[in-house]
Amino acid sequence: MVEEQPQEKIATAEPRDDERVSILMVDDSPDKLLAIESILEKLGQDLVKAYSGHEALRLILKREFALILLDVNMPGMDGFETASLIRQRQQTENTPIIFVTALSTTDADVFKGYAFGAVDYILTPIVPDILRTKVGVFVDLWRQKRALRDQAKELRTLNEDLGRRATQLAEANRELEGFCYTVAHDLRAPLRAMEGLTCALADEYSQNWDATAHDYAARIRLAAERMDRMIQELLSYSRLALLEPELAPVEVEKLLNEVLQSLEWDIRERGAVVKVKRVKDRVIANHTLALQVFINLIGNALKFVALENKPVVKVWMEARNNGFLRIWVEDNGIGIAPEHHGRIFRVFERLHDREAYPGTGIGLAIVQKGIGRMGGAVGLESEPGKGSRFWVELKSAEEGQT
Repeated sequence: MVEEQPQEKIATAEPRDDERVSILMVDDSPDKLLAIESILEKLGQDLVKAYSGHEALRLILKREFALILLDVNMPGMDGFETASLIRQRQQTENTPIIFVTALSTTDADVFKGYAFGAVDYILTPIVPDILRTKVGVFVDLWRQKRALRDQAKELRTLNEDLGRRATQLAEANRELEGFCYTVAHDLRAPLRAMEGLTCALADEYSQNWDATAHDYAARIRLAAERMDRMIQELLSYSRLALLEPELAPVEVEKLLNEVLQSLEWDIRERGAVVKVKRVKDRVIANHTLALQVFINLIGNALKFVALENKPVVKVWMEARNNGFLRIWVEDNGIGIAPEHHGRIFRVFERLHDREAYPGTGIGLAIVQKGIGRMGGAVGLESEPGKGSRFWVELKSAEEGQT
């Protein structure tokens, strides 16, 4: 028996077709199904009727339901058996089931229903407001679940698209870097020819030149030498992107000794003082690449100092909490304004006149690229007129690692 209570009519918007969800009502009594349908039709959802457990199982194979209202007492296959079979199917193992049963149902039957996966019981005679409210809750939950599922699908699609774009970008970068390497390599041949021919021309005919001709020849030779150095450094930068460096434990003290040996002439030429705090730490790095990085850093520390001052360079290390070792290179040079700290790591970036401070503008780009290829980081602290402190972080090598 259905007791419909009089209530005030509330205007509700009819759900769009894409918002409607399917509710399966299973009962062997057509009258009971009609009564339940009349109560739930105000929700504006798709109400599907099945007159037996077998028919219900056939329907759930064809479509997805947000909720199943299942009569307990049905001939042939009762509600408990139907629920058990529904739960055995992966696609419907989590579909909410509300049992519809009479007041005479025993506690044992109730517990049995929950054991078969029931989320609730509706007792007869049915109270329309209670039934609508409970079903409405599951309808809202289903919509939220569907929205989350759609969002997850969209996110997967976006991630796949992002992955494809990242792969395409990486491939384009590799092609561009390879192209730059090839172009830079091929440019060296005509430059060497230009320099060689200029020297040969000077050797053969310089006795007939005036001062202007000698000046022009010298300028051509110097320009060719400068361009060749720039191309060599550009090649070095390109190699960093094309090659995968092999990493291994590197002793910092031995590495810095090699750096100072390579810069021995520059240090003596400038009368510089280089102070290195000796340590026994090791870092995970590529020896050749790390050597190039610190030759550039300490070489810059020697170079970018006012001519009237004697360069003083300090190098020391400190352990970081993140398992990295930070290596500092401090100078007493001309310093760098804060607004230029990001620029100096770009290729061909120069902040000073080439005549006063010669160089290609690629050295610090190689430092940043090289440290990045070794899984580290680089940065600086500097102000104009107060010198610079560059730091490099590389992962510490664990004790006993070979």
